[in-house]
Amino acid sequence: MKVWAGYSDVDVAVKTIATSMKEVGMIPEVLVRAYWKSIEKSSRGIVQRFYEKLTAQCPEALRYFAQKPIELELEKEE
Repeated sequence: MKVWAGYSDVDVAVKTIATSMKEVGMIPEVLVRAYWKSIEKSSRGIVQRFYEKLTAQCPEALRYFAQKPIELELEKEE
C-alpha cells in the first residue's frame, strides 16, 4: 500500500479515477480499496487535495469515497 507522498500522487490518482469512470462507468474495487488505504495513511492536506480535485474533475466518483466500505472497517479491527 502506497501513501500519497505529495500532490502529484493525488493528481495521478484523480486522473486514474476520472479515466475509469469515463471508460467503464465505475472504479474497480481493488482501486477503491487501495485509495481508501492511502486516504487513511496520508496527511490531512494531501487528503483534502484529493477530495478537492475529485470534486472538481469527477464529482460522480465521490460516492465511492463518501463513506468507507464496511469491509475495510472490519479488516482494521482484526
